[in-house]
Amino acid sequence: MLALMLACSDAPKPAESVAAPALQKLSLALNWYPEPEFGGFYDASLRGLYRDAGLDVTIVPGGPGAPVLELLAARRSDVVLTGADDLLVRRAKGLDAVAVFAGFQDSPVGLLVHVPGPARYEEVTGPVAAEAGSPYQQFIWAKFGWEGKVELLPTTGTIAPFAANPLLAQQAYVTSEPCLAEAQGLAVGFLAARDAGWNPYASLAVVRGADKNLPWVKAFVSASVKGWEHYLVDPAVANTEIVKQNPEMGNGRVDCVFSRQRSFVLGTGTVGKLEAARFEALATALTSVGQPVSAAGAWVEE
Repeated sequence: MLALMLACSDAPKPAESVAAPALQKLSLALNWYPEPEFGGFYDASLRGLYRDAGLDVTIVPGGPGAPVLELLAARRSDVVLTGADDLLVRRAKGLDAVAVFAGFQDSPVGLLVHVPGPARYEEVTGPVAAEAGSPYQQFIWAKFGWEGKVELLPTTGTIAPFAANPLLAQQAYVTSEPCLAEAQGLAVGFLAARDAGWNPYASLAVVRGADKNLPWVKAFVSASVKGWEHYLVDPAVANTEIVKQNPEMGNGRVDCVFSRQRSFVLGTGTVGKLEAARFEALATALTSVGQPVSAAGAWVEE
């Protein structure tokens, strides 16, 4: 009996179960409906890249006028997507927020034009439908001397006036109006704002200034880089989910947007990268149109 007891005491004991570390819950608020311009973030979520980084990320779709920076300030979202111009303007008004990742290296804003038609901003003679008073509109009119020469028309939210007038150019996003126009059989070109010197980062991931050095921020950025890199090679999984959440992206439109946005996501740099020179150039451009801002402290440097 003693021998049996000793043998039992030497037997290996079952391993104690170790609870997996809890995931950091985060809310990522989009500034528009689910579209390919957010594809890398969806890819990181759907393929478990955020989970592997210790994060439980909930993506919250937006829409017209989505108050993402207000949500961030009110601590109702941990990460929000916006444009670099919006970020600098709001920081100048006291918002404590910083950029950590750029989904788009180059701005998707520009002018939708007919083909044949102007191939450069210098060739535009008007009329142009644009958001009157917006920094982009003011910058373009000032740079190319359009005041009193190019007729400024209001935007309507559709491409109907553009389709009806072969002389009209229209402010647009490369991720939207060009694909809508092509679906209607129109031959169109796109004059990118980046080529005119107006180039804010877009789909810019922003966090509260107080959070910028927390470990989860670095983990979010790392997983987002991997998500975007994979999405640019294989968008199928993310695009399927995007169409499911936003049926307007169906009938091939999601593929058109994905194709057109690729060069804007990459720019001349690398996925997600933020550079001091870009923020400083944007601050100068905004100041030139009556929006005095500073680039200091607006992003997290590597």
